[in-house]
Amino acid sequence: MPSAPHGASGPLKVPRSRVVSWKEIADYLDKGERTVKRWATERALPVHHVPGGGHGSVYALTEELDQWLISERTKGPVPVREEPPEAPPSFEVVEIPGSRSPQNEPRSSFIARWSRGWKHRSALGVVAILSVLLASRFLLPDATRTSTSLLRSLLAHSKPASGGTSDQDKQIAHDLYLRGRFEWNRRTPESLNRALDFFTQAVVHDPNYAEAYVGLADTYNLLREYTLMPETEAYDRAIAAAKKAIELDDSLAEAHRSLAFAEVWGNWDFTAGEKEFRRAIELNPRDPVTHLWFANAFSAPGWYSLCLREIERAQELDPASHAILADKGLMLFHAGRIRQGIELESQVELADPDFLSPHRYLASMYMALGDYPKFLVESEKSADLTQDEVLKVTTAAARAGFGKDGERGLFSELYASQKNFYAHGKLAGTILAMTCVRMGRKQEALDLLQREYQQHSATFLMLKDNPNLLLLKEEPRYQELLRKIRLPMPEGDSGTPQVPQG
Repeated sequence: MPSAPHGASGPLKVPRSRVVSWKEIADYLDKGERTVKRWATERALPVHHVPGGGHGSVYALTEELDQWLISERTKGPVPVREEPPEAPPSFEVVEIPGSRSPQNEPRSSFIARWSRGWKHRSALGVVAILSVLLASRFLLPDATRTSTSLLRSLLAHSKPASGGTSDQDKQIAHDLYLRGRFEWNRRTPESLNRALDFFTQAVVHDPNYAEAYVGLADTYNLLREYTLMPETEAYDRAIAAAKKAIELDDSLAEAHRSLAFAEVWGNWDFTAGEKEFRRAIELNPRDPVTHLWFANAFSAPGWYSLCLREIERAQELDPASHAILADKGLMLFHAGRIRQGIELESQVELADPDFLSPHRYLASMYMALGDYPKFLVESEKSADLTQDEVLKVTTAAARAGFGKDGERGLFSELYASQKNFYAHGKLAGTILAMTCVRMGRKQEALDLLQREYQQHSATFLMLKDNPNLLLLKEEPRYQELLRKIRLPMPEGDSGTPQVPQG
């Protein structure tokens, strides 16, 4: 990535032709608001008032400000009047021990440095977006809820500056968007965090850039899988960003696609999801991600043949995509084509050892098949790639138990470790339920799944096709819970799930 312009205090800090509000004008001149207001009255500082905008609605052209400074210097030093210090902005940077930016810079320092570029950005937008970034990265208990409302506020009030967005800002936003897409396609925790930064900066430079909002929505849809962001928070933000993109440009297939995915997994609304997926395919039938996400969202008994057709279409459109191949391998496994699924997953793993999905999927497959040594290896690789401490600890407990007492020891230690994390709110109940099923604790598993439903946990939807949970298929309570998902049945598809035998 090219370095920032000389003298810039943050990334891509390129001067704009227009600065809006007294605060931005003051920042541009490196003075306080009281000083620039006084200069406007006493020294003819070129500040323009927006017609009908009220006394505080002002803007200035940077070229006029620069010319004014030059003319003032020819008159001699500008008198300095002692004034009481002004209150700092309400945004407060919180030091997070051990947190790092994409450039291995402390995140608090990175955000503080970037926020110093406020004079070229909307103050409301910067505060809201930085709050979202803080909560997204560090998962502060209350900050996630606050940041989501701030994001909604930003999306609702993002209007272009008086006179519109400059061509220069539009070009910067487009360049940032392209960088974001590059990072998004890499699908690693680090690259997705960088993608979030790039898309966020793109929105700040051009608040009406619909594709940048799609980028945000797509990134939130993946952050809940590749990082520790809570799923409910991720889907909530994805829906908000996707709806904003559709509001700006209803013809964007990618916006409908992203909204559809989040509607299914976040709101469990398969009717709305199918409608949005169909709309996305109508607008752009050659988008491989739409076909991939449609297949993933509706993968379940009864939908398998349709979903396999969708994911094969995605593969035809993008045959080099490891993400498509990995998801196809998992879908083949769930549809009962077990050997093909494992072979395809192993192929992707060999081609890209640092790609998370094949490790995670193979761990699930090997658990279902009772191949515990391979399950442990793939779980350890997944934990290393995600730096998921909960997965690291539970997998280590499972390995220790397996070494002591084989299968019985593995499940005994895994259950104890997972239950401890579940009690402290650090593990989804559905994950613990799968372990309970394998131990024969079916009623406990059903109790856990009932609570997952009541709490609207996103992992509850694993009921529809996870092989470990399908072992409960004869239980009336399981059948009742499954009906709550309200997945419609496509006509003419009689695909049935296969429960691998361990």
